[in-house]
Amino acid sequence: MSFKKVGISGLKTIGIAVAMLITVILVTSLVPNGVGDADTEGAGLIMLLLLAVTTVDALIIGAVIKNSRWSGWVLTVGMVFSFFGAQTLVGQIEAIVFLTPLGENMGAGNVPVLTMPLDFILSQIYIWGAVAVVGVSLAVFLFGKMRKKDSFSLNLNPGMSIREWLLKLGSVILLYELLYFGFGYYVAWKSPAVLEFYQGTDPGSFFAQMRYVATSTPGLIPFQAFRALLWAAFALPVIRMLRHRPWVGALLTGLFLSIPMNIPHIVPNQYMPADVRLVHFIETASSTFIFGILMFFLLYRSHRSVLDLFRVRREQTAKISV
Repeated sequence: MSFKKVGISGLKTIGIAVAMLITVILVTSLVPNGVGDADTEGAGLIMLLLLAVTTVDALIIGAVIKNSRWSGWVLTVGMVFSFFGAQTLVGQIEAIVFLTPLGENMGAGNVPVLTMPLDFILSQIYIWGAVAVVGVSLAVFLFGKMRKKDSFSLNLNPGMSIREWLLKLGSVILLYELLYFGFGYYVAWKSPAVLEFYQGTDPGSFFAQMRYVATSTPGLIPFQAFRALLWAAFALPVIRMLRHRPWVGALLTGLFLSIPMNIPHIVPNQYMPADVRLVHFIETASSTFIFGILMFFLLYRSHRSVLDLFRVRREQTAKISV
């Protein structure tokens, strides 16, 4: 790619990021408890951090769109669905369970020192839902995918039988549970700041922690199984539109699921201390990135056997477009 093309692509990305930031500002003004600390002194810093968030989002959205075989309204709808689901919905569902009194009633376990009002969580859904529509639509237009007639088959099933789907979705759940609780214990639960925030204690080992979860918060394991299926649903359009480039698709899927959801942790808010946000960023960004890569290779095509899972077929080779 020439320097001219890189420059033009960069300008398009900046334009998308600015449009997304403007959307955040406009929608925030219409809903209560929109973004972080509202003090005047910190407003400038928050705007810069939000611009960093939307820039990272724009880079990832643009990379997926430019490497997609889909185009037009199909690409737009599929990307809005996937981006909003992965960036906002999956995380806010968990916030309702862990950071509101509702979670205690649902058997989620410890309630943090500072709880998050439900209207703040709903405001994030409104704000970032609007951002997804604006950002994706503009990216599809600017990167020339609105009218481009690529040849593709709009089929979300990569030739898998019902039995194979059930086996693979079961594997998705198992992988997510292991990654979620494993990183949750060895990364988050090893942080004194996180333990203090959630008013928890370290039982001494991962297996002891899982025994505590299974006996004291029995609803948590099926809840995370539900979230694993949500992840699969939101990832599937991206996996299918990138399926002809396996390693590129796996990398982009991992980034798409992990970074947009977690990069907002850099923005201060009155509900979660900075050190807790940092630990959660490290925990969830790394675990979800691994999960996205593994899920891509599970779902991007049918497999004849377990050994076939570890063999990448020779398909169209192409460099990643950024």
